[in-house]
Amino acid sequence: MHSRFRAVALSFTISLALTATSCIDVDKTLGVNNIPDDYALNLQTATLRLPLQTKMLDSMQSLSTSSALLGAFRTPEFGLTTHYFATNFYHYSTKSVDYGTDRRIKNIYMTLLKSSSSIMDGSQEGLPQTFHVYQMNRVIDTTYKYNCDLRESDYNHTPIDTNGVIYTGGDTLRIWLKNSFGQKLLGATQRELDSSSAFMERFKALLFTCDSPDEGTVGGRLNEFYTSSAYIYLTFNFQPTWQSARKDTTIMLVVGENTYTQNFSTYESKPLENPEPQEYITVEGLGGLKAYTDPLQLKDTLDRWISKNGYDPKKLVICKATFKLPFVTDNSTVENLNKYYPYSLYPNYKDKDTSNHYFYAPLEDIYSLSNYAGEVNRSLSCYMGDISSQIQKLCNKDRSEIASNWKKYAMWFSAVAETTTSNYYSSSSTTTFSIDRSTYSVGKLNGPLHADYPRVEIVFALLNDQ
Repeated sequence: MHSRFRAVALSFTISLALTATSCIDVDKTLGVNNIPDDYALNLQTATLRLPLQTKMLDSMQSLSTSSALLGAFRTPEFGLTTHYFATNFYHYSTKSVDYGTDRRIKNIYMTLLKSSSSIMDGSQEGLPQTFHVYQMNRVIDTTYKYNCDLRESDYNHTPIDTNGVIYTGGDTLRIWLKNSFGQKLLGATQRELDSSSAFMERFKALLFTCDSPDEGTVGGRLNEFYTSSAYIYLTFNFQPTWQSARKDTTIMLVVGENTYTQNFSTYESKPLENPEPQEYITVEGLGGLKAYTDPLQLKDTLDRWISKNGYDPKKLVICKATFKLPFVTDNSTVENLNKYYPYSLYPNYKDKDTSNHYFYAPLEDIYSLSNYAGEVNRSLSCYMGDISSQIQKLCNKDRSEIASNWKKYAMWFSAVAETTTSNYYSSSSTTTFSIDRSTYSVGKLNGPLHADYPRVEIVFALLNDQ
């Protein structure tokens, strides 16, 4: 886990020089007496075009322990996107329980609490949506972490809900399930009632889906639910082993808590990928279409700049590199900025864990001191953030090395989520960033062919040991 205080190594005197704004004259010799005698340091600036294209994420890992996305909507720009999820459920018991014999189902339903919702049109806040529930043929475990594809064989295609669930966006979603499914659960053995893992091994997971909006209609809603506070309530009648009279009782099954939830999503925007320069670039949230920078194109841009100016790349020090993604500010943009536009756009790259599985993560530059983390700047009408060490690496490394490990240097600009964890005993806190897996957004950026093009603004120094 990283601390928020993580910066590219620079001398304190250079940092002071960089704090000045563009409207103030900067003394580039400030602090020169503190630099070793065998070096002469001269700060300079350069603005380079940032090569951008539109490209989708290959597959976005979305394994969660607390939330689920469910919904569908259609936009004129990107077409239909659907979001559904699967989660485990189990019987929780800290001691041996006795539910007698001859158990007969009376009713069964489940509840989910809404966390938030995303809509493209304010008038559709209460739009009716139809949900369905299916029984999975497998549990949700870490094998889904890097593979978000749901196979036809993963679930039973006969719904276990009672003729569909109509949801209009309220705080609580109640889903009535078929009594036949409840009766099946009542067949749990004593071992399965006493062991959550044994219960899940037999009854697997639940899959939740949402019907698509009618063909030709625009709009919809994406709902986020807390799976850490979702429960199934199972009411049944049984014959106790300790008395002659039959009894009714209700038990509660835990859904999603202390286990895994897998979010799935589909997008119709894949055909909109475009590797060519454009005047405008449309971007969407979650696993949809992104502004993407090919690392080799950016490497070639940097090499041409270095070669044109006769710089020695081994003596080039990137003090600060800021990306800027402008967008046109008109009446519609101002109106929709808070509603639909991403609140941040920051480069994510493909990293791999100890098992050599790839996942998306923000560049580590996001932990630099005073980094804007790709937040939107409304006064300047652009997204901006620090990518200094990324640019330094691209300047220093051979093109062949970048080509052989392009996932590490490619950049998908996506919204990022910030999480702060506090330590009660030390009164300290740690902030971490990850790609946002819960917010859908749409936006329109200026492309490379626009007059106000995407760019990288660089403050650099050349070391001279003469």
